[in-house]
Amino acid sequence: MKVCVFAGTFDPFTKGHKFVIEKCLKMFDKVIVAIGVNVDKTPTFTLEQRKIMIERSFKNDTRIEVKSFTGMLVDFMKKEGVEFYVRGIRDKEDYKYETTMERYNRDMYPEITTIYIPTPKELVHISSSAMRNILGLGGDIKSYVPEEVESYIKEIMKK
Repeated sequence: MKVCVFAGTFDPFTKGHKFVIEKCLKMFDKVIVAIGVNVDKTPTFTLEQRKIMIERSFKNDTRIEVKSFTGMLVDFMKKEGVEFYVRGIRDKEDYKYETTMERYNRDMYPEITTIYIPTPKELVHISSSAMRNILGLGGDIKSYVPEEVESYIKEIMKK
């Protein structure tokens, strides 16, 4: 079974993230969506809320497994026994950053293969940080997140 990991904070989960996962599903039998927990950051959405956003976006597709991890990604991948790591690339800055990280990851986990998936031009401007800013200012993120995420965010903001 071919398995890959797509990792991020997904705070919140966007159409760009969904695009990358949909591409992964065409190449792999299973995609582990790994939510990174950074103790130095305070996310807008809880880990459980981010997990629900992703799961709802794929309507319980059995090929998607959402997990969380702390520490280094390569340690998580070794533990999971996965060698394929997928990254979405929006622009040259993403590419530069990701190729640097790829070299560190490969130093620590020589078996790793990193695959870059370019984001289509209509999604290039979408980022989780922009979504948090828009939400914080009371704006509408409907155009930038999957429908399931938008409805879930509205649901949790009412509480």
